[in-house]
Amino acid sequence: MLALDRMAIEEAGPNCVRLAAEIHDQLRHKGGEVPVAAIAAALDVVEIKEAPLKGFEGALIAPDDRNFGAILINSNSSLSRRRFTLAHELGHFLNCWHRPEDPAGRFACSRADLATRRPKSSASAPRRVVQEAEANRFAIELLAPPRLIRPYLRGVPDLAKVLTLSDELGLSREAGARRYVELHAQPSVLVFSAAGVVRYVERSPAFPFVSCRPGQRLPQLPSPADASGLSAHEEADSLDWLARPGRGALIVQTLSQRNGYAITLLAFDAAESGDDEEEI
Repeated sequence: MLALDRMAIEEAGPNCVRLAAEIHDQLRHKGGEVPVAAIAAALDVVEIKEAPLKGFEGALIAPDDRNFGAILINSNSSLSRRRFTLAHELGHFLNCWHRPEDPAGRFACSRADLATRRPKSSASAPRRVVQEAEANRFAIELLAPPRLIRPYLRGVPDLAKVLTLSDELGLSREAGARRYVELHAQPSVLVFSAAGVVRYVERSPAFPFVSCRPGQRLPQLPSPADASGLSAHEEADSLDWLARPGRGALIVQTLSQRNGYAITLLAFDAAESGDDEEEI
C-alpha cells in the first residue's frame, strides 16, 4: 500500500503546483501512468466510486475539516478523462482554501469546470472559476509532472511525441498536447478544431499571435500520413496563420481525430531560422 505524509504535503499551502510537486517528491514515480487512485487513497480519500452521471463529471464529498473524503466519477467518460477528474477532485480536497458552492456542501464539477483556465486577474474573478482553474492546474501537474515530460521535449515540436506521452501517461490527446507545448523550449502554438472550424488556440508566450480565432474556418490542413491520423511536418504559408508574418519558415503538422476533431501544431523551422536547440 502506498504511504504518503499528508501533513508534509499540505505544508505546501494552497499553491497547486507546490502541492503536486510535494506529492511527487515523496512518490518518486519513475515513469508510466501516475497512480492517481493510490495517491488519493493514501491521502485519506476513503472511497472512489464510478457511476453514470448527468450534468457533471465528478464530485467531492468531504467534511469541512477534510479529515476524509469520497470522490464520485462519471463512468460514461473515457479513462483519461476519469483519471483527470479524479486528480481534479483530489486537488479540491487537498487545497485548504477551496470551499464548495453547491447547496449540498459538495464540489460538483462539470465538463466545463474541467476545462477552466486561470483568469488573467484572479482578484476580480469569481471564486468558483479560480478554484476550478487551480484544481485543473493541480491535476496536470500531478498526472504529467515536468520530470516525466522532459524525455519527450528534445528536437523540433512533434505531435508524434504527444501521441506517445499521452498513451504512456494516461492523458487525453488534448491534455498531452497542451502540456507538451507548455514545457517545450521551442515556442509553438496549438489550434484545436472540429469540422475545420477553430475551437480554441493554445500559444506559447514567445510565439507570435495567430490570426485564426474561435469560430473561424481553418486553411486547408495537412493530410494524415498513416492510420494514426498524424501528418508529416509541412511548410505552411505564414499569411494563412500569423497576424504578423515574416519571422521565418513556418511548419505545420496536424493530428486528425474521430468525428472531425483535429489538433494542429505550428512552429518555426529551427534549422532554417538558425536557432539553436535549447536543452531542457
